[in-house]
Amino acid sequence: MKALTSLLLGFCLVAIGGAQAATTEVFKPANVDASPDLVISGVAPVARIAPFLQSFAEREGLVVRYTERMTNEVSRLATKEQGGSPDLILSSAMEQQLKLVNDGYAQPYRSDVIRELPEWAQWRDELFAYAFEPIVMVINRDLLAGAELPQSRDQLLQLIRAKGPLVDGKIGMTDIETVGLGYLTWAHDSRQSRTYGQLLETFGNAHLRLYPDSESVLQALLKGEIFIAYNLVGSYAFDFSNRYPWITTVMPADYTSVLMRTALIPKSAQHPEAARRFLDDLLSTSGQARLGEQTGLIPVISEAGSSDTFAFLREKSHGIFRPIPLSLQLLLQTDAEKRRLLLNEWRAAVYPQQKPATDSAP
Repeated sequence: MKALTSLLLGFCLVAIGGAQAATTEVFKPANVDASPDLVISGVAPVARIAPFLQSFAEREGLVVRYTERMTNEVSRLATKEQGGSPDLILSSAMEQQLKLVNDGYAQPYRSDVIRELPEWAQWRDELFAYAFEPIVMVINRDLLAGAELPQSRDQLLQLIRAKGPLVDGKIGMTDIETVGLGYLTWAHDSRQSRTYGQLLETFGNAHLRLYPDSESVLQALLKGEIFIAYNLVGSYAFDFSNRYPWITTVMPADYTSVLMRTALIPKSAQHPEAARRFLDDLLSTSGQARLGEQTGLIPVISEAGSSDTFAFLREKSHGIFRPIPLSLQLLLQTDAEKRRLLLNEWRAAVYPQQKPATDSAP
């Protein structure tokens, strides 16, 4: 991908950031200096999840090492042999997590806390949902200049056409080739949206910018590098809009995709008991409440008492929620041929001078 990206800089699309170096932080009780009792790899930024991890470490008396990685890299780690994988994987790339379970890389876990989870929030006692993520559009209001804020994909397309050269190179999203969540949400659009073909063409013509994660896209909005962001995770975007009122988050009225962040314990985990303790805490009612309060993520348990539960989001939205469920249907998105076809369609629109892909690996 790095070689491909360097070639593309001379063409119509600007790829920003490329692969990111992993970021690691250790959380521990006061006056404790020891090797990690629990090793977690996840896609959530360290700064966002740090308060929750620190409170867990202090409460349980454990040393927790958390490494922030790209979604594709997190999935690869789970397939490593004994000693090479983390103890727990937290990811928003649902289809990659489900494939790891299906391929035998996760270990099952049952407890009183797990038994209380809704059936839709777990898969075969090996994959567990812990947060919702509505997928949103984000607009810098400076672009509007009196125009109406777009509330749907149709209206977004109308705005882009009306603004013409003003939005050339000013639309951003995560890179669907390197970011699991980006691929998952774009593939979902390809099946759900009647405007999908128009979006693909319009984004390509507008010299779409690509970023390695949702936070990077939001920072680009703040700096004025872009005016429009598409298919970002809602928890980050809502928080950003609260801090910067000229940046507005929209759950599209035609439909809003909703995915789930999930957790699994790799089969080769070195500290499986500590991972189980973490899961029980994360998925408990009190843990879900702390997750919402301390990280801004949206708990899957509405009784957790956070104003950012799915029920609250339903009240805010004027459109239709279309959840992405944990199901065998989701596994179809990991099919190599389907991925190749979707990426070739994508590349034909945004990389028009490139040859079709032959490498379908995530």
